[in-house]
Parts: sequence; C-alpha cells; structure tokens
Amino acid sequence: MRRVRQGLLGVSLIGGLLIATGCGTSTVSSSDLAAGKQKFTAICGGCHMLADAGTKGQVGPNLDDAFGAARAQGFKSTGMQQLVETWISEAQPPMPRDLVKGQDATDIAAYIASVAGTTPQSQVRPAPAADPQARPVKFRT
Repeated sequence: MRRVRQGLLGVSLIGGLLIATGCGTSTVSSSDLAAGKQKFTAICGGCHMLADAGTKGQVGPNLDDAFGAARAQGFKSTGMQQLVETWISEAQPPMPRDLVKGQDATDIAAYIASVAGTTPQSQVRPAPAADPQARPVKFRT
C-alpha cells in the first residue's frame, strides 16, 4: 500500500512540477536517446516501469502513468526532460540523489521524456480506490 501511495503522490505532483520547471533549457538534441535507453534500462529499470524500455520495476513510479496525462494535455518533452533531471538530482528515498550525473542524467532524462506515456501499453490506468484507513500524506516543508 505504501508503494501505491508513493506512486500516487508522484503522479499528483507532476502537474505542479511541470509548471514549475517551465520550458527549460535542456533539449533532446543535446542528448543521445539510444544511450539514454541503455542507461535507463541498466540503472533505473529495476525500480521504474517504462513500456518502451520493457522494464517492470515496482519500487518507483510507473513513468508511463506519470507522464501520460501530462503528454495528453500537451506538455512539451523539453519540460518533461527538465523535470526528470530535477527528480534525479533531488531524489527522495528510496532513490538516491544524483544516481546518475552529467551527460548520463541528460541522456536518461531525454529518453524518458521522449517515450514515457506514448505507447498503447503506456496508457494511464485509473488510480486505485482510496484506502479509507490510510493516513493523509504529510509534506515536509
């Protein structure tokens, strides 16, 4: 149940984070998508599900679900890439901060931004019903 709440929290925060990151200055053209896919699969796929990469991780958020709704609303890949780069550098446990850095982080973020939520297998699934016994999430300030 904890993983579900963490996933829902991540998905619910994406709208605000996409707005906060704006259009960004990173571009897909300054990255290597093939290298990003390879690095994502090897480093991130054990925790994150992403249809294009064929990964089935269940610890972190399903990235197709996280980005599918934003993509459907017309958010640009550049903003999504910047968001992923921010998530990598400011990760919260269980994901370690700066798991990847520099060009590796840029490549992985660009790859995720280019594919997450784009395939029929990555359609956003309805959120599970709320657990009536769950305690509200408290945010750190």
